[in-house]
Amino acid sequence: MRVLEVLDTYYPKFDGPTMVITSYCKHLNKIDGVQAEVCVPKFPKYVDDQPFPVFRVKSLKGPEGYYYGLPGFDSKLKKYLKENKFDLIHIHSPFTMCSFFAKYAKKHNIPTIFTFHTQFHGDFDRMLKLKITKKIAMHYIMKNINKVDHVVAVSEGAAKVLKSYGYKKDVGVIRNGTDLHYPDNAEELKTRVSELYRFKKDETIFLSVGRLVVNKNTDFSLEVMAKLKEKGLHFKYLIVGSGPHENNLKEHVKALGLEDCVVFTGKIMDRELLSAHYLCSNLFIFPSVFDTSGLVVYEAASMKLPSMVTEGSCPAEAIIDERNGLTAKENDVDDWANKIETTIKQNKLHELSQKAFDEVQNPWENVTQEVYQYYLDVLKKKENKD
Repeated sequence: MRVLEVLDTYYPKFDGPTMVITSYCKHLNKIDGVQAEVCVPKFPKYVDDQPFPVFRVKSLKGPEGYYYGLPGFDSKLKKYLKENKFDLIHIHSPFTMCSFFAKYAKKHNIPTIFTFHTQFHGDFDRMLKLKITKKIAMHYIMKNINKVDHVVAVSEGAAKVLKSYGYKKDVGVIRNGTDLHYPDNAEELKTRVSELYRFKKDETIFLSVGRLVVNKNTDFSLEVMAKLKEKGLHFKYLIVGSGPHENNLKEHVKALGLEDCVVFTGKIMDRELLSAHYLCSNLFIFPSVFDTSGLVVYEAASMKLPSMVTEGSCPAEAIIDERNGLTAKENDVDDWANKIETTIKQNKLHELSQKAFDEVQNPWENVTQEVYQYYLDVLKKKENKD
């Protein structure tokens, strides 16, 4: 089985879909008889070092430092596809790469799969100012998605979102996972981060990880922290990541008087160092209702860190309130702050931590076996159809 994983962006830009296709390829290539490769847009001066082939296509610079693929204008891509006969093409974003590969696959009788990772309507609201341009953009991506043979989503909530966009066919669900595994040197890593930030013994450590954009709702997290400070709780709040909203968040921290409580760590690409931040924290804060999965919730759980999420959100699908994590009402500062305060006072965080580890974490090895079986089913359907 030869599989091509396709995405409209890739390293050095880092997001959920980038992690997904990287993890897919790493683990698919460990299965006998499977060869998985990646096809993504070029990024100037970046050199790939993945343990699997990465083919880069011509690209054009877009907003927020992203580069968008121009596959239709790349003669080297046409040669690459001619020389490499793929059995299946799995597309992970609905833009130019999707348009090209859906058409190419149809012409060459290759089955295609599309995974719905992102609520694009929210992204368009953030990036496009005019209603007509948002309408055109939504029409474009839905046109591309409808060209693909099979569609899956990363959560039940994501499947519902795609249906709300007007998608009429069946949508399967394959959840995301994590590549992080609880380390043997956990105490050493905890000490490393504790000393780095000079945590005090009576401080509760909160953590957020992700791109610093409006849709992640980190501004709300800061409001919750301000309420907890008002209640007299001693804590540090680590915000790991970078993005276009970072300066606004820092201004918000000043306005709320949280300079002594909040630490912006910047983006952390080193997986061991990121694990150390999860390990030394007591509660992961993730109020986003934009995210269709929340890879970070699985990462946190693998480090025995419970998450607090918005009830009814896609990330909440993995959480049973007050058993393996916490949920609270959307954008309700008092509800979030009161639940956090009560949980800490009742010394329940340790219990939540173990349950998160036992019930929430989802290793990529398991996810990829599910993906592989899905691929086999798709190929069998094609064989029966032919």
